[in-house]
Amino acid sequence: MKLHILSAIIGVLCLSLSGCSTTTLAYYNTLKLAFKDRTVTYTVEEIAASKADLMRIKAGERDAASLALAYIDGDKYKWVSGDKVIFTMHHGIIVKTEGLDNDLFYTGNLQHNPLATNDVLPFSWKRKVDVASIGYGVPVESSWRIVGEETREYLGFSVPLIKVVETVDFSEYTPFIDVGLSWENTYFLHKHTKEMLASKQQFSPEGDVYDMVYLSRIVRQMKKQGVMQ
Repeated sequence: MKLHILSAIIGVLCLSLSGCSTTTLAYYNTLKLAFKDRTVTYTVEEIAASKADLMRIKAGERDAASLALAYIDGDKYKWVSGDKVIFTMHHGIIVKTEGLDNDLFYTGNLQHNPLATNDVLPFSWKRKVDVASIGYGVPVESSWRIVGEETREYLGFSVPLIKVVETVDFSEYTPFIDVGLSWENTYFLHKHTKEMLASKQQFSPEGDVYDMVYLSRIVRQMKKQGVMQ
């Protein structure tokens, strides 16, 4: 389905979106139909014309796919893919999924999410998570640090970024010796606006690493810089 058709659909749905679960479900289902091709790529012009924010996501060794911003609930953003997966993000961090083999059902203590603050980045974040096939109320602790500034190119546009690294320590969850319980997640924030533009994160020792790029946000930055009209 072409992007301008998706935009028209979204425009109609936005007029009737009331926040009720049935309406939201219909909104998700319509968006799913728009992304049948997992390897789809967009031009800058198509991204700019979309009325729904678009994200590129790559899970492990799989082909890159598209996510569309389907619903905003306070500071939680719900993104939907064409293969019936929903990612709920809290200030850029995956806190819930629906439709994966091993879903993340719940993430606690969101009020202390380091990326939710506008002040100094907190050093640590303790929370509990519920993950399919692993357990409920599993303790997770992570330490945070700002690595520094760098420039990365997206869509042919050079963007000044702040690189933030989270070192995750996942609690042992079996009576045996667990391995792979520590890893690093990386977040790239715009140097001036502090808006997240990309991330590489994993929420479970048994899950994929998700490489995400916020296409629509990057295009808006291009417009602000006068790179495109």
